[in-house]
Amino acid sequence: MSFDDRGNTPLAGRLPLDLLVVTLVSLAVVALAARNGGGLVRMLLGGAFVLFCPGYALVSALFPQRTARVPERLSTMGFRREETIPLSRLERVVASIAVSVVLVPFIGFLLHYTKWGIRPTTMVPGVAVTTVALAVLAAVRRLRLPPDERFAVASLALARRLDGWVREPDRPVYTALNAFLVVGLVVAAAGVGIAAATSTNGERYTELSVLGSDPDTGTAVADEYPRELAPGEEATVRVGIENREAGARTYTVVTQLQRLDDAGGETCVVERSEVDRFDARLQPGESAERTRTVEPTMAGDGLRIAYLLYVDGPPANPTAENAYRSVHLWVDVGGPSATGANA
Repeated sequence: MSFDDRGNTPLAGRLPLDLLVVTLVSLAVVALAARNGGGLVRMLLGGAFVLFCPGYALVSALFPQRTARVPERLSTMGFRREETIPLSRLERVVASIAVSVVLVPFIGFLLHYTKWGIRPTTMVPGVAVTTVALAVLAAVRRLRLPPDERFAVASLALARRLDGWVREPDRPVYTALNAFLVVGLVVAAAGVGIAAATSTNGERYTELSVLGSDPDTGTAVADEYPRELAPGEEATVRVGIENREAGARTYTVVTQLQRLDDAGGETCVVERSEVDRFDARLQPGESAERTRTVEPTMAGDGLRIAYLLYVDGPPANPTAENAYRSVHLWVDVGGPSATGANA
């Protein structure tokens, strides 16, 4: 492989400035996401990173030259002819936004079927790697062309070009439609960019789960819960916590055995006893599973084992109402019937 090198201009002087900027923006967003900071800068760079950079890199890789040859099949003839058309800078910008809207979700689709999955810690690097790779490919394709055929960004003169593209003096309806399209693109870019930049940590929540064990394989399953216990018999389950918050969290899980009463038409807890408690500190994206054993301290049918999750310590009187997350199981202690499990 060899690059066209007309003249004595060094390679650094021939590197495409626009592709270099796209690469630097992608690397800057990855760095800011890793630091979980940046404020307004991250918001602005994040908008360009999500809604423009990937599409621009792909468009640049597909069209490294100033003009593009578009094949046109004639409906009445059995041959093809090619027509050379100019691809303006403004058209590249519009195409880059449209391609980014498709390309970024496609990257997430591919990540979904990998061992990493779709997470803030994988989506941002995934988009960045794709953008940088496409930018390198685009630079290589440009440098293989003669200098007078390469696309280059000298001066966009955006206001003048935008006015010439939007305004059609003889067709006011078309002018209005073009203006509406431009405004729509600007609004969409601002909305998606700000949402992506200010939500780089993804949806924030903590998942709490209680699983039983398969009697044959011993693996965790969403079934096989203890349903009937003799007095003094212990119940063993697996309690899972997954941190999808913005930062590290210290969790406390309080386990209570509760007796309920339907008196007055409203179900309420008439007796509760704490039977277990444990802590766990998890980083963002980290999960933990604890095997916990409880021994009921009261007997009766329809008792509830409630698992109450708190962040940074529980209150003096833990209840399902003041818990951050809660899961419960139904169990009969000393009774012949089973009522199952609910969460």
